[in-house]
Amino acid sequence: MAKLEIFRLICNLPNHATVPFFYADRRVGGLGTCRLTDDADIWTIARAAQLLTCRDPTVRNICREQLHDTIRRGFRNEHPGVLPVGDYLSGSVDRGLYRLRYAEAGSKLWTLARQTAKRLGVRIDVSGDENLRIVADDVSVSPVKAVRGLRKVIRQRYTRDLISDKSHQGVVATGLSLEDKSKDMARLVSCRMPLSFRDWRYLHRARLDILPLRGHSWFCSQEQDTSCRRCGKENETGFHVLNHCEGLQLATKRHNTIQDLLESLLVKQGHDVTINNAIPGQRLKPDVEFQLSGSRVMVDVVVCYDQPGSMENAYQRKYDKYSSHGRILPQVVGSLGSWYPRNDEIRSILGINGRSWGAFRFKARLAAIQGSMDMVCAHFHHGAPNPEAEDIPPFPVETPYPVD
Repeated sequence: MAKLEIFRLICNLPNHATVPFFYADRRVGGLGTCRLTDDADIWTIARAAQLLTCRDPTVRNICREQLHDTIRRGFRNEHPGVLPVGDYLSGSVDRGLYRLRYAEAGSKLWTLARQTAKRLGVRIDVSGDENLRIVADDVSVSPVKAVRGLRKVIRQRYTRDLISDKSHQGVVATGLSLEDKSKDMARLVSCRMPLSFRDWRYLHRARLDILPLRGHSWFCSQEQDTSCRRCGKENETGFHVLNHCEGLQLATKRHNTIQDLLESLLVKQGHDVTINNAIPGQRLKPDVEFQLSGSRVMVDVVVCYDQPGSMENAYQRKYDKYSSHGRILPQVVGSLGSWYPRNDEIRSILGINGRSWGAFRFKARLAAIQGSMDMVCAHFHHGAPNPEAEDIPPFPVETPYPVD
């Protein structure tokens, strides 16, 4: 069984799940694994570069002479006075390298390194005898750190492919990419992560927006009813289920869990907070309110869909709603774990230390994910005689296709 197919089975994903998801950075919701063919190419380039810069002069000189001999054989008797070592290893066809005859040189580490460098778009800079560099995209590393550096490059490429995915499967990834400095999302896929099997079963599908919902054309035909099975008002999509389906108390529970985490943090910082207290003469009730230097400060939590535009709109709505009544600091969290960067203004204004804020941020993102997975599960169980005793509804069986 192919590696990619195994990943699909483990993650409970259908065949049309986009390939970059499996290799993209975990900070944008990918799995962060390494493609075996890419890894083989990376190790080939790394070993070739490491042999050419070996500390043992005997090994280093032998390898360099072998490389020079390989280039000469490729050129036959037409090689230039100064061998284009860097261009050769980088897979270039300039400076007469298009005339090389690989069969004459044979299949060696150096010909393999040339082919893999061209395949991966890697340039090997040998302008300095003792300062060989491996360059790819915006990364430049020494041979000792070649494996780690090139893996980062490949992961970044898959990450960009996922974010720019035209089939809408990268929409949530764009939201997750707004906050890429912390390791919160990387911790989500560690074995210490307190997510249940049920949550994992739904999370990856929800992030790729390929839950088996009526509003998706791949799941239901055009003749079938695409309205929400719960409220019947809108097309049943992940966006609707997680943020706009009416009458689901679990959405309020998700919001209140994050609000309680925020309250606990502010109390530990020494603030005297009030919860859901109406503004005098108004019907508005900010989630958290306290005094800072004699001025009213309000923090209002909102959970919205993990899309940059949705998060920006949610922030602006809260600001417009409360700005005339004091200082408002909206707290915007994505329903699938995204973190709006302007949330960190709360930390800056209140002087919260990095460790406490990091712990709160992780718990808030986790609470949003867990609450959303409860909502998805309840949605699929809607109308069941005994939802608590129901097994997880089976996903539709799909015809497999050839994978990598």
